[in-house]
Amino acid sequence: MVKLETLSEEEILSLTIYGEARGEKIEGQVAVGCVIRNRLERGDRYQEICLKREQFSCWNTSDPNYSTLIELAEILNSGRNITNPAYQQCLWVARGIRENLIKDNTNGSKNYLTNDRFHNNRPSWAKNLRSNPLEIGNQTFFSV
Repeated sequence: MVKLETLSEEEILSLTIYGEARGEKIEGQVAVGCVIRNRLERGDRYQEICLKREQFSCWNTSDPNYSTLIELAEILNSGRNITNPAYQQCLWVARGIRENLIKDNTNGSKNYLTNDRFHNNRPSWAKNLRSNPLEIGNQTFFSV
């Protein structure tokens, strides 16, 4: 059984970006990282935000990305590096997010959905927006 708690903040953040946005252009990966950073409050850690129950679908056991993330986590736990170029890019984004070297491209958004879900099947929790929605790639970013 993989121990996610032994992974670093950067590793959990990069895996979350990978699971949520590896198919997006870098602007979309940055946007997902920014949402995670925007959710941080005093004393929070990236692990707490990323792994909080039902916050990022890639960590839901029923999500198709979950098994891929667990395999990658096992590689990281064994001390090996992940050489996959898509993961390496997500790791680069995670470092920039964590070190505040990347500017927020979401206007402070704390939530996002795929464009299709946002426009056609928005869940009840996403009905009352506190910010104007912003489309970046295949995702819509906003705050509720």
